[in-house]
Amino acid sequence: MKFSDLTNLHEVSFAIETAQLVGTVLLDRPETLEISTKSTKTDVVTHMDKLAERMIVQRIEEFRPLDGILAEEGASKESRSGLQWVIDPVDGTINYLYDLPFWCVSIALIQLETNEPLVGVVFAPALGEMFVASAGMGAWRISNHDAKQIHTSDTVELAQSLMGTGFGYAAKNRKLQADVLTYVLPRVRDIRRMGSCAIDLCEVASGRLDGFYEKGVNHWDYAAGALIVREAGGFVSGIDGNAEGSEMLLACAPGIHQEMLVLLETATRELNQ
Repeated sequence: MKFSDLTNLHEVSFAIETAQLVGTVLLDRPETLEISTKSTKTDVVTHMDKLAERMIVQRIEEFRPLDGILAEEGASKESRSGLQWVIDPVDGTINYLYDLPFWCVSIALIQLETNEPLVGVVFAPALGEMFVASAGMGAWRISNHDAKQIHTSDTVELAQSLMGTGFGYAAKNRKLQADVLTYVLPRVRDIRRMGSCAIDLCEVASGRLDGFYEKGVNHWDYAAGALIVREAGGFVSGIDGNAEGSEMLLACAPGIHQEMLVLLETATRELNQ
């Protein structure tokens, strides 16, 4: 498989070009950001998030006007083609606000009938990396104009695994997430929390993290990244036999997925008693 085989697909090349265009605009970060809040006082959106979303939506409507759209900052359009674009214009807004580099543009294309992702692109401009996947064609990382196929780590020991996680913005949810963290942390090598679910998933796909878990995610947080993990050979799931979603997102190297799954299920059960 060559990377050129991937970019020959119109939807893939469109998503790459769109992410690059929008990411470049975002990288030129203004000194003053207009900020408003969403679900809580700590859950913010900037005018650059909104600008990025408008740019992506406009390009989609010109490229594939019959496709549906679901985006974090409110853009929504019913699909007449059976396909839907799932967009996070800036995943890691707090990092962007504080001028930390762990933020990205995340774009996925979903087959609605099966809810299967067809294309996933995550572009982290401040890190100089883009991650690309298409169903059945592998996952790739582009850095310095060089595209390399990526794979999850080969670790088989959970106790020696580096895990990633994330936290929501509601105080009640953070308390629950912290309780799970105290259960998981003694049973793994260490935990990283970088503040962008999409980037964390790409780090799992690259083998830089052995796994990632988070409760309370939205579809736009993980739609592209989950495909990238799967195409890199990793496993993505929820817990208790459920698919990944707001109750739990777990992405792991295959050698530790089952053990981490049992750990999260046990933690959730014991903490809810």
